[in-house]
Amino acid sequence: MHKKPDFFRGVEYKASYVSVDACPSSAAIPAVAFTGRSNSGKSSLLSAVCDHKNLARTSSRAGKTRTLNYFMVPAASAGGAGMYLVDLPGFGYAAISHTERDQLRAMVNEYIEKQKGVKLLIIVLDARREPASEEIGVMQWCEVQNRPYLFAVTKWDKLNNKERSEVLHRYRELGCPFVPVSSTTKYGLTELIAKMRAKSKS
Repeated sequence: MHKKPDFFRGVEYKASYVSVDACPSSAAIPAVAFTGRSNSGKSSLLSAVCDHKNLARTSSRAGKTRTLNYFMVPAASAGGAGMYLVDLPGFGYAAISHTERDQLRAMVNEYIEKQKGVKLLIIVLDARREPASEEIGVMQWCEVQNRPYLFAVTKWDKLNNKERSEVLHRYRELGCPFVPVSSTTKYGLTELIAKMRAKSKS
């Protein structure tokens, strides 16, 4: 029988911030941040690991996340001092102006650079898409800066076995940490949550 993931429980929305300097320090309470394309399933995944359908509100309109959104995982569920889950603005494909898109991308870059207490950066990408310059750029920056990251390869349930094999080969060739997941079927969430908890305590 398939065992349900050990979801984060009691997670509550804390606040949204329009500037990096206004964000809580991740020195006292560790943070795990989610970044990725606007249509990658980022907000759905964040809600899924908390077993809360609409925790991070999703929208059929790509690019809805325009702020740095913080959610608090209590210590009883996260361990230690608790944990922040941070939903960063999406990039690419957003139905917004090029100027605003550049501003959001700059905000994400600044966040990753300044928030050195972020224990893990999760790069969310639809399994049906190959990593493009944006994802590769974030990955390479993390490696140069020795910052922990992994790819959450979403919508795994949308692929057949042949496609899954091809995707697994792709990420192994890249030589990067990754976890295939599905917010719909809960596939891979047990592994992803375990990695998030472990990193938050490191």
